[in-house]
Amino acid sequence: MNTVPIFEAKNKLPLFMHQAETSGPVFISRRNKTVGVLISFEEYKKLSAANHNETFLNKAANLRKKINGLLTNEDVEKVFARSNEPADTYQSDVFDEVVKG
Repeated sequence: MNTVPIFEAKNKLPLFMHQAETSGPVFISRRNKTVGVLISFEEYKKLSAANHNETFLNKAANLRKKINGLLTNEDVEKVFARSNEPADTYQSDVFDEVVKG
């Protein structure tokens, strides 16, 4: 694990960016406490995609558990069909539509 003080990371950013790309994460510390991490863009994309998919799937599973018996699968599908829209366009009206019919 490569840990560097924040002032050194600031002064030698290109060096540590290269290390992050070739050797893995570079942890950044302030007063002997880790406060950040420098990772390659490829690693960021992997983490971001994995986190997004896991989060979405967990949310879908949790929603289905919570509404079990309250809403039909068709109602749940209506909610998820609109979930790609900006939140302010559907958050209140989609649930009104599903719950009130």
